[in-house]
Amino acid sequence: MQISAADEYPFHQHPTPFNIPYTSDVHFNDGYFCAAFAEDWYVVAGLRLHPNMNVIDGFAGLARRGEQRVLRVSRVLRPHSNELAVGPLSIEIHQPLQAVSLRLEEAGAGFTFDLRFTARAAPFLETPYRFRRYGQLIHDMLRYTQICRVSGTVTRDDETVTATDWTALRDHSWGVRAGMGPKVASGGVARDEDEIDHRHFRLWAPFATDAYTGFFNTHEARDGTTLDFEGCLDFPDGRRVRLTAVRHALEYAPGTHNVVGGSFALMDGSGHWREYRLRAAGTPADVQGLGYYGGWQDGGSAGVWRGAGPVVEVDRYPQAAALGRAGLTRLPAGKRLGPTEFPCWLEGPDGERGMVHLEHHLFGLSLT
Repeated sequence: MQISAADEYPFHQHPTPFNIPYTSDVHFNDGYFCAAFAEDWYVVAGLRLHPNMNVIDGFAGLARRGEQRVLRVSRVLRPHSNELAVGPLSIEIHQPLQAVSLRLEEAGAGFTFDLRFTARAAPFLETPYRFRRYGQLIHDMLRYTQICRVSGTVTRDDETVTATDWTALRDHSWGVRAGMGPKVASGGVARDEDEIDHRHFRLWAPFATDAYTGFFNTHEARDGTTLDFEGCLDFPDGRRVRLTAVRHALEYAPGTHNVVGGSFALMDGSGHWREYRLRAAGTPADVQGLGYYGGWQDGGSAGVWRGAGPVVEVDRYPQAAALGRAGLTRLPAGKRLGPTEFPCWLEGPDGERGMVHLEHHLFGLSLT
């Protein structure tokens, strides 16, 4: 075993160095999802450590003008487990929970960026998610989400833009996540009721207006029943207002599940509803090209050993709400996930304006 600078601090949770997790499950991982967006600019990037696979990998994407460009990177984790960099992609933590930078150098993807994310509000710690299948714990994870401002530059071909006061978010999650790491066969003949995943519809929505920031997360069953909901509004004076319910009326591009507008309303603890109108702010994006859901060229997902590296993969393909389940053109249409990330303009009940990162996903749509 090796120690790193983090081991100097007295915060260990069990008797191993920080780079050795509490479980030997190959699906344990720890990492970031960060996004910044403005009118028809959507930049996304992240890094993730998979200690039991000895892998650190990451991704970057840019959705603009009806096209999505993506980069995927991977390398061996140890002995450099405390370096948050893989090839051309890196994250630097300036001040925990306050400021981080993401950089992508030229690597054949057709875009680069150098962006600093600065907190606008305290992180929102989401409810832990645990789920078993045939008795096996396949999900056991925790996430916090934080609304940010972003500054810096993004370059696409010969076009460079200064990202002044763009809307941005940071998502940090860790734990066991069955969709990452190598596929592990498991089975059974009967499931308990609490081992049946009833989630069909998901909305995950960090947003920022000129007056305050907010966040909510919800899942619904196929019949529209709310399975879970959480969220808050954060105001400049430090007040945090907890949210208790959501109702929504989303609008989709004809013949698709891709969001182009609509509305949602949020109820606070006093029973007051706040109504928000939505309008698409450009090109949506999918996460499959970033490496989720078998998006790597070998058909695997994040957390799979691909050699000492750094391994670098790039793709680009058409992307637009009207195209339906567009995505990686090297995949058969039935295996494409389609857009899941929809940057939208937002208008609130008192005329406040801003943007929302609307992650919209329908579970149960076959990718085979």
